[in-house]
Amino acid sequence: MANIAHEPVKKAMNRIKQLSADEETRRLAFVRERALRDEVSLSTTQSSVESKKAVRTSLRSSLR
Repeated sequence: MANIAHEPVKKAMNRIKQLSADEETRRLAFVRERALRDEVSLSTTQSSVESKKAVRTSLRSSLR
């Protein structure tokens, strides 16, 4: 991997190394990742709750 010939890839690899070396940048990336995971989890939970409500409503109307 050290012998990468494509210049844009070399630049990207150097940028990644620079960002990885900065502790604050790593911390911010971690916090951002965690927030994104939490958002997906919350969205999934809300979707599940809405689905259950819809099923209950449907069952109630069919029982009348």
